[in-house]
Amino acid sequence: MRRFLYIVTSAIVIGACCPTAASAAAVPGLAEIQPAGPGQTDSQPAGPGQTDSQPAGPGQTDSQPVGPGLTGAQPATGPIYGFTTDDKEYGPGFVNGGTGADVSQGVIPDNNFLDSPSRFTVGVTDRYSYDQMVQDMQRFQANYPDKVQLNVIGTSHDGRSIYEMIVGNVNAPKHILIQGGIHAREYMTPLLMMRQAETALINYDTGIYDGMRLSDMFSQAAIHFIPMSNPDGIMLSEFGLNGIRSDFLKQAILTSYAQDTSLGRTSQPLDIYLQRWKANGAGVDLNQNFPANWEGVQTSATMTSYAGYKGTAPLSEPESQALASMADRYPWAAAISYHSMGNIIYWDANTSRAKDTSKALADTISTVTGYKLDGSDGRGGFKDWMQSKENPVPSVTIEVGSVACPMPVSEYQAVWKQNKAVWAQTLAHVIRN
Repeated sequence: MRRFLYIVTSAIVIGACCPTAASAAAVPGLAEIQPAGPGQTDSQPAGPGQTDSQPAGPGQTDSQPVGPGLTGAQPATGPIYGFTTDDKEYGPGFVNGGTGADVSQGVIPDNNFLDSPSRFTVGVTDRYSYDQMVQDMQRFQANYPDKVQLNVIGTSHDGRSIYEMIVGNVNAPKHILIQGGIHAREYMTPLLMMRQAETALINYDTGIYDGMRLSDMFSQAAIHFIPMSNPDGIMLSEFGLNGIRSDFLKQAILTSYAQDTSLGRTSQPLDIYLQRWKANGAGVDLNQNFPANWEGVQTSATMTSYAGYKGTAPLSEPESQALASMADRYPWAAAISYHSMGNIIYWDANTSRAKDTSKALADTISTVTGYKLDGSDGRGGFKDWMQSKENPVPSVTIEVGSVACPMPVSEYQAVWKQNKAVWAQTLAHVIRN
C-alpha cells in the first residue's frame, strides 16, 4: 500500500494573535487591511459565530504562541508523492521529481452528445469564482426546474453557502456524490464539474450513452454535484485578501505571512504566497480533517497553515461538517472526489471497507480518462472516510492536470477531454451494478 502526501517548501502558520508593530512594519499592507473585493465591504460580518474581535481558529486563543510549524517533510512509510522546485509545488502523480503519470487514450462508449457542438453557458476562465458558480447554478435551476435541485448543505467560516446541486430523480434508489474544490488552489475542478453538470442537463432528454437514454438513467440514479467544498480558500487563492470578507480572517492570514517571512519560511511575495493557499479560510486542510484514522495523519504542520494542518479534531471545520452531513443522507452507490494534479486515480485505503467496489469504480473511470490507478494510506481524507465508515461507499479520488497548481486555463481543454465522460460512465456503472 502506498501513501501520498504533498511536500511543501516552507511552513506557513497562521498566528492566533494580532501582529506586533515590528512585524506589521516588516510586511507591506499588514498594518492596514486591504479593501474588500467587488460587491463586498469591510463591514460584512465574519463567518457563523464569528466577529472581528473573535479569538483565533478552533481550539486557539489569543495567547497561543505561533509555533515553528513546518520545518521540513516528516518521514513517510512509502514513496513520496509530490515534489518541489524553487518556484513550484507538484502534487500526487509526480513522484520524487519525476514527470506526471502517463495518460493513455481514454475509450468512451458510444454516445450522441459528448462530441457534439456545445451550448455551454458556463464560461471557461482562468479564475472560476464562487460568485460565478452561484450565478450558473441559479441559471440551471431557472432553465431546468424539473431536472435540477439546488440545496445549501452548510456555511463556510467566511459566511459563504456551500451548495449541492442534484441532477436526476431525488427519490431514485441509487445516488452518486461528486465533490471538488476542497483544496483552495485546485480551483479548476469546480469549473470542470459545472461543465459536467451542464452537459448532463443540456442532454437530459435526448442523450444516449452506452445504449441507454440519459432520461432513463436519471430516473434510476441521481448525481449530487458539490463543486466548491472550500469556497473561502478558493476565493483567497484566486483573489488574494480581496476574496475574504472577514477582517478577522484577513488579519490572521496577514499575520501568518509576517511570521513566515520573519522566520525565513517563505521568500515569496504575498500575492504568490496566497495563490498557493490550499487550506480553508481558517488554515485547516479540509482533506485531512475527516475521521478516517485522523490520529494517524502525519504532518509537521502543528498549527494553522496554508497546507497540511489537520485541525484540532476530526470535523472541526464547518466545511468538512457540511460534507459529513451528506454521508448517510442518501443511498450512495459511488463517491468521487476531484483534486489537482497528477492524472491519476486513487481508489484504496488501509481502512477501506469497500475495496472491491472501489476498485471496480476506479477501473470504469480509468477506461474513459486514461488515468492510471494507485492506492494510498488513507488518512483523514473525505474519500478515505467514505470508504471506511459504517455503511461504506465505493469511492475514488481523481487527480486531474499535468502542471503545478493553480493550473493555468491552458490546461483546461486536456482536463475536459479526459474527464467529460466521467459522470455518465459512473452513472452507467452504478445502474448496471
